[in-house]
Amino acid sequence: MRLAAPDPVAGAAAPVPICRPGIGEEANELCVSAIASPSSGLVSDAPRASTPGEISPLSRLAGHVLGLITGAILFVMMLLTFADVVGRDGFSSPVYGAYEVTEFMMGTLIFTALPLLCAREGHVTIDILDGVTPQHVARWQRVGVNLISAVALAFIAWRLYVLGGDLARTREVTMTLKIPHSPFAVGFAALSALACIATLANCWGYLTGRRDPQSTPS
Repeated sequence: MRLAAPDPVAGAAAPVPICRPGIGEEANELCVSAIASPSSGLVSDAPRASTPGEISPLSRLAGHVLGLITGAILFVMMLLTFADVVGRDGFSSPVYGAYEVTEFMMGTLIFTALPLLCAREGHVTIDILDGVTPQHVARWQRVGVNLISAVALAFIAWRLYVLGGDLARTREVTMTLKIPHSPFAVGFAALSALACIATLANCWGYLTGRRDPQSTPS
């Protein structure tokens, strides 16, 4: 059985095969091949449009890199804490400067995870009104929340950068290991700025329709 379909080249009606059960495997295979063929006009070879919520390769790469760094820091913190506890309780010889190293690693852990958290909108939220909030209202609510977060993160990045400059001028270091404070403050400022960019990217995604409020946490 064949139906007439518009021919994309000549503009005339072209026959389109219709597969029906019971006509044999070979006939069905030919029928499916004809339907899937680009020349039949049923399958378009135009580039696929991006779907809402699709992650760009650059964002995926940044997420993998930050995730690996965060996981590595957490693993090293676990090993350092274990060695410090065993050395202190078992051999009365704790790891020298472990407290200071743990402090800096904790700060690094938090700020390296912050851009990932903001990009995925993984903050703690209350979703009491999500069920009764209209779709168009939810979209603008997400835009507002991300804008407020962006302003707060920009302020944090600015103050940390200023603090890093002050610490560099005074050459402040830790008491035991003499680790300088300034590079960490500047690094935390850069990571806060990256988190700010992530929240602005979320805003742009909601405004352009590339990000769906129903597919992301409230």
